[in-house]
Amino acid sequence: MSPRAAGWVAVGAAVGGAVLGGWLLAMPPWSIPGALVLVGASILLSVGTVWLHRRSWDEPWPPDVTPSVQKRLRRARVMQVVGSALIAGMVGIAVFALVREDWGQLVYAVVLLVMGAGNVELNRRVMRQLRDSEERTRG
Repeated sequence: MSPRAAGWVAVGAAVGGAVLGGWLLAMPPWSIPGALVLVGASILLSVGTVWLHRRSWDEPWPPDVTPSVQKRLRRARVMQVVGSALIAGMVGIAVFALVREDWGQLVYAVVLLVMGAGNVELNRRVMRQLRDSEERTRG
């Protein structure tokens, strides 16, 4: 049986299992087994959809789709912009907490601010490494 056929069988069985699990949930003594059947059906649905994307059982999974350096640089830049915006928001929350003299919220905002600053620094290091590797591949 090909992976796609097995995927369709698994998806069909998962839908049937989900219907059965929903029916069992409505009956009080069988509601816990019904929940377990629903969990199994959701796992089977996930496995079935992965199988639908395979061409053969012999190919390695997951396929090697390492993104190019340019794509990784672009993602890192986007994350740096998002991180910078979040840091600006955390500074605003910290100032707001100082004005209101809400010390609990201030501690929370400072912790988030430190975590955000750490993430921005990590993103800067990753971008530097990506740029260096891009320059090495070109030259």
